[in-house]
Amino acid sequence: MKKSNLTPREIVKRCIEFRDPPRIGMHFSVNPIEGKTWPFTDFAGVSFQPDPDFVPIAQDFGEWGYKMETLDPTSMGEVKDPPLGESWKQLESYKFPDFRSPVRYAHLREEVENFHAQGRYVYGNIPSLMLLPINLRGMENWFMDHVLEKENLCLLLDRIVETRLAIIAHYADAGVDGAITYDDMGTNDRTLVSPNMFREIYLPRYRRTNDALHERNMHLLHHCCGQVQEYMNMLIEGGCDVIQLDQPLLMGIDWLGENYGGKICFWNCVDIQKTIPRNDLEAIDDEAHRQVWRLGNYGGGFMVKAYQQPEAIRMTIEQSEAQYRAFRKYGNYPITWEQ
Repeated sequence: MKKSNLTPREIVKRCIEFRDPPRIGMHFSVNPIEGKTWPFTDFAGVSFQPDPDFVPIAQDFGEWGYKMETLDPTSMGEVKDPPLGESWKQLESYKFPDFRSPVRYAHLREEVENFHAQGRYVYGNIPSLMLLPINLRGMENWFMDHVLEKENLCLLLDRIVETRLAIIAHYADAGVDGAITYDDMGTNDRTLVSPNMFREIYLPRYRRTNDALHERNMHLLHHCCGQVQEYMNMLIEGGCDVIQLDQPLLMGIDWLGENYGGKICFWNCVDIQKTIPRNDLEAIDDEAHRQVWRLGNYGGGFMVKAYQQPEAIRMTIEQSEAQYRAFRKYGNYPITWEQ
């Protein structure tokens, strides 16, 4: 790994904006594996505080009024009784969390300044446009809403967008560099809703969020699992700056490079479904090499974000070390295949 006079924060910005960084952006800070960590990271995450006046309706219920339930502690789980699941009439009395209150962000400026002093690129999370409505309505209702209750679905999405904009304004005031949304939009073989529905319902609201970020010189970082080839053009059209993929082989590294290399910055790990489970250290090295070569060879455009829950995929120390060494080995500019 080459040394540089640039801060990690500036390196990340150059990667995202295709401005000739000296190396790819790096984020290897994950949950420990058998006590071992790989703390190297250019990034720092921040967030808003809970509403001090919030009183949960029952134990483990969050501000949005639902509780995630799972039989497997390593999985995200699902909502058993969604707060808007019985009828859209529940929306009339549903209390949206208030993200406008300055008290939620009183800590933020000092926290961001401290991370910036360490040279870190700082991002904060914002609510999702698909996963949050799914949790509020329930998966089956949400699917049917696109046809039977489109007007109500759009009203809900507009309220979520207003929430996103309120959070973004506070993040910008505190000096945050970008916003991240965790919003899976596909299964392993297809998008969750048709491209036409995505364009009609989600794209305008996606663009509104990203316009607000760009007006404040911030980036949108979008974590997205699933096969979303049919959305990629619209994600870029809507202003997405970074797409973070844990399963890049679903869409194909070569396909992504040929069609979107130089158009959007990728922030990937080695594929957690097809490569890591093989327990082949050479395959891990090869995929890391190909991702950097195919996705990052545009004066920027590629960064690595190691999978944050290695225990969920039973990743071993050896696998994590192989990924760490490979990305650090191949991630220098100018990128050549022979590195």
